[in-house]
Amino acid sequence: MRAPRISASVQLTQIEQVMTALHRRPGSGGRAVAAIAQAGVHHVGAARWASVSMAGPGRFRTLVATAPMAAQADALQHELGSGPAVDPAPGGGIHLVENLARDRRWPALAAQARERLNVAGLVAYHLPLPQDPATTVALTLYADSPDAFTGPHIWTGALLACQAVQAVTTQLRHPQEGRREQGRREQELAAAQQIGVAIGVLMGRYGLSREEAFDMLRTTAQDSDRDLAEVAGEVIETETLRLPPMSAAPHSTGRSGTPRPCGGAR
Repeated sequence: MRAPRISASVQLTQIEQVMTALHRRPGSGGRAVAAIAQAGVHHVGAARWASVSMAGPGRFRTLVATAPMAAQADALQHELGSGPAVDPAPGGGIHLVENLARDRRWPALAAQARERLNVAGLVAYHLPLPQDPATTVALTLYADSPDAFTGPHIWTGALLACQAVQAVTTQLRHPQEGRREQGRREQELAAAQQIGVAIGVLMGRYGLSREEAFDMLRTTAQDSDRDLAEVAGEVIETETLRLPPMSAAPHSTGRSGTPRPCGGAR
């Protein structure tokens, strides 16, 4: 689905609202980075997932991801060694991929992202850190449909990317708080990746769709009063679920359809 067309006046109003909300939101640099990523999902085109990452010579790290899909998309590009989120734009700029299936710049990514992650388009903003120009901060917005980002939306994302650089800079200037925040984020990302793997196990073992597999995982966690990531770890280890009984697993006639974000632990 194509992003809706909006007038310049409406777009400026939305930008003002986003920036006002971000400046009113208290918290550390880490929490501000997370808020900016969420704002990207809510206000930039048809974005479904977002991440903020940091890269430099020989290193790459996802700081924040709004959903497991964004973390997995970042990880895939890092694994491939190439992609809009990991390749710096010359001089600090924007990589816009309107339709990943037709884009020829990252063929390895195009071959896997659509099938594995349902990513159809993305836009990545790269800006250097003021205190370390060799290190860049990237705000990457992912969409599950092509042509999800138009000109006005792209500028909203650019403003959010500027805010992201400022928030990351603040986080780095307070290392103790930043380490605690990063530790929490790394735990969240690890849990999100574990949940994504467990969903894949259930899909393959029981012929479920992505949505059905996640619903099964979530129901089991709720019924057994356990954390979602804990149940996911059990699925990865045993390839089974203790609750609900396997006979109650939802029936699936195939794997077609549009996957939805997996969400996070309860």
